[in-house]
Amino acid sequence: MIFPLMPQTEMSGTAEFQCKRLRTRVSTSKCIDWYVDHNALNRKESSCFGCQQGQENREAFARS
Repeated sequence: MIFPLMPQTEMSGTAEFQCKRLRTRVSTSKCIDWYVDHNALNRKESSCFGCQQGQENREAFARS
């Protein structure tokens, strides 16, 4: 069994925005999850890889 090194954190709230790359409404927490996963795993075929909106959401979450 694999255990994460750090406990999972969950964002409170259900803020949504219009994702430019996915062309749909996405919650901020899902955006950050997908952005971090796809960039950490180097999934270049994903639309979330290197996404500017995902990076901005991640930075805003880190500052809060």
